[in-house]
Amino acid sequence: MKTNYHRSQLIVVVILLACVVLALLPFESNVGNQLSQMLKVTLTVYAIARGLNAVISVAQGTELSIEPMGVGLTLTPGQILDPLNDLIEQFSTVLLMASASLGIQKILLSMGDIPIFRWVLAGFAAVVIVLILWQKLPERWSARLFNLVLVITLLRLAIPLTILASNQVQVWLEHDRQDAIAVLQTTQQEVAALQPDPDEPQRTWYQGFKDNLDVKARLQDIQQKAEQGINAAIYLLAEFVLIMLILPIGFLFFAWRLINRITRS
Repeated sequence: MKTNYHRSQLIVVVILLACVVLALLPFESNVGNQLSQMLKVTLTVYAIARGLNAVISVAQGTELSIEPMGVGLTLTPGQILDPLNDLIEQFSTVLLMASASLGIQKILLSMGDIPIFRWVLAGFAAVVIVLILWQKLPERWSARLFNLVLVITLLRLAIPLTILASNQVQVWLEHDRQDAIAVLQTTQQEVAALQPDPDEPQRTWYQGFKDNLDVKARLQDIQQKAEQGINAAIYLLAEFVLIMLILPIGFLFFAWRLINRITRS
C-alpha cells in the first residue's frame, strides 16, 4: 500500500516537473512564425478572392453583341458568372473569419508567453512540488494544487498545439491549395479579358463577322472557366473552414473536456 502511494507521489512530482519546464519555455518565438505564415496565406487568398469578385462585378455589366443574318442579339456573361460571384463573396467572408481566428490565437499566444506569467507559473509549480514532498498538507489540498497547476499548463499549451496542428495540415495541403489559387487567378484573367479595350482600333466587317461566329465558343469558354473557378473556390472554402475554424474549435473543446475531467477528479 505504501509502495503504491510513493509511486503515485513520484508520478505527480514528475508531471509537476514537466509543468515547470513547459512554463519556462517561450512558445511565441517558435510557434509565432508558423502563425504569421498562416495569416499571410489567408490574406493572400483573400486578396485574390476580392480581386476576382471585383472583376466579375464589372464583367456582369459587359454585353457581347452579335448580328447573325443581320438580326441583332445581345448576350451577357453575367448570368454565367453569377454563381461564381456569389460563392466568392461567401468565401471572402469565411476568409475574414479565418483571419480573425488567427488574430485571436496570436493574442492568446502572446498573453500566455508573458515572462512574468511564465516565471510565476514555474515558481508556483515548484512550490507545489515541495509541499507534496513535504507531506504536511492534507491530501485533498495537495490534489487541488496539483490540478490547478495542470489546468493552467494545459490552458497555456492549448493555443500552441492548435497552431502547430493547423499549420501542419496547411503544409500537407499546400500543393492542392496552390493549384486552386492558380485556377482562380486564371479565371480572373479570363474574366478581365471580357472588358473591351478602348484603344482597340475599329474592326473591319470581316473581323466583326469572324468575332460573331466565335462568340458561342467564347461563352462556352467563360462557362468552363466559371465552373473551374467554382470548384477551386469550394476546395479552398473547405480547406480554410477545416484549418482555421474546425481544428481550433475541436482542440479547444478537447482541452475543455480534459480540464473538466481533471477538475472533477
